[in-house]
Amino acid sequence: MNDNDGLVQLGLHAEVDPNVQLGYKYPACRQPTIIGDNAVIRSGSVIYVDTQIGDRFTCGHNVIIRANCRIGDDVVILHQTSLEGNLTIGSGVKLMAHVYVCSTTEIADETFVGPGTVFLNDKYPMRRRGAVQGPRIEKGAAIGGHVTLCPGVTIGAGAIVGAGTLVHRNVPPRMLAMGVPMKLHALPESLPEENISDLLFGSSDLWGRRTGMDSTR
Repeated sequence: MNDNDGLVQLGLHAEVDPNVQLGYKYPACRQPTIIGDNAVIRSGSVIYVDTQIGDRFTCGHNVIIRANCRIGDDVVILHQTSLEGNLTIGSGVKLMAHVYVCSTTEIADETFVGPGTVFLNDKYPMRRRGAVQGPRIEKGAAIGGHVTLCPGVTIGAGAIVGAGTLVHRNVPPRMLAMGVPMKLHALPESLPEENISDLLFGSSDLWGRRTGMDSTR
């Protein structure tokens, strides 16, 4: 592990693979990388300074987390996922592989994001100046694989977005969004209104140790 001149505060009982870079510096950086207890960080991952991560963090191979990210407890970020910085992620969140999360995104507690999902924050890229705005995912929402979330959209609490959906407008709480163009449907009555906690917090790494909620929280 390369801790970049000590710009890291790493909690107890961390499992950090070789070829991990914590505390990656950039011009005008201010604070060290802070990571809580019982972290698991796999090889090839890079985490910038000015980022804070809670306890029981699991990070897959080749994950990039840039500066000014605020990440809660019991978060899983799987391999080849990129977080572009200046964003917030709550507790109990699971991001599957190959997810791209743009800056100014907000992801609330106990949410799930499927593999290959892309978050966008600029409706007219390279054609105007000014602030960008990423999507907002409210508590308990679930996003399927290969979804595209357009700039500024909100996914309501407990909503589900089906695989491959292009989300170009807000999804109300506890609704099902599907298709291109996106259409809204009522959630099937057989489904609970929230994500199942032990599926989010349970073991997420079949190939190595995972210190999960059930044993430490």
